[in-house]
Amino acid sequence: MNDTATAVGATVFCAASVVALIGAEWRGDRRARRWAKLAAASGFLMVAVAVGAPESEFGRRILIGLAFGAAGDVALLGHGSRALAAGMGLFACGHVAYLGACAVRVAPGEWLSAWAAAPILLALAVLRWLWPYLGKFRLPVACYMALFCTTVTAAWSPLLHGAAPLRSSLLLAAGATSFFFSDLAVARQRFVQASPWNKTWGLPLYFGGQLLIAWSASS
Repeated sequence: MNDTATAVGATVFCAASVVALIGAEWRGDRRARRWAKLAAASGFLMVAVAVGAPESEFGRRILIGLAFGAAGDVALLGHGSRALAAGMGLFACGHVAYLGACAVRVAPGEWLSAWAAAPILLALAVLRWLWPYLGKFRLPVACYMALFCTTVTAAWSPLLHGAAPLRSSLLLAAGATSFFFSDLAVARQRFVQASPWNKTWGLPLYFGGQLLIAWSASS
């Protein structure tokens, strides 16, 4: 059942929670940060359910990916290498779920196109920038970025192949791309220079991306 009004309300709730989260980051209020982040993550999950994600195979896989993303958000509330490794692992599981959703609409053998060069080249440039700072995370980050490049390429394939409703395809492609760029803020925060400014632009891109992906699952 597609409950658009509830989905719109959940989207507004998520956006408001992100504003509160950014404020908490600037104040250094860890308690407010925790609750605002949990609220924002619950917002994109509510959107997916409200638009009818559980009613289709594509939607169910998107919902699984969003659930792993929410779990990753919880993991990243912690500090240190273990929290980062747990968060990366959970987000990686989410990407696998998103790949499964893309495979429902376009066969994996048809994902690769000239467009794939864009995320690959960008990822290589980012990896070169981060490399001196990564230390023991060099291999995990390289593998994660390779997986994310695959996700972005796959997310664009329904749009490029005209294999799904245009609105859903646009939302999926835009959401994956926004999510991709949000990870630059996470990388800078964790490996290069911690600053509330990283969260100020990175959090809207991340939660906005997840919201777009959730809306793409509309039945």
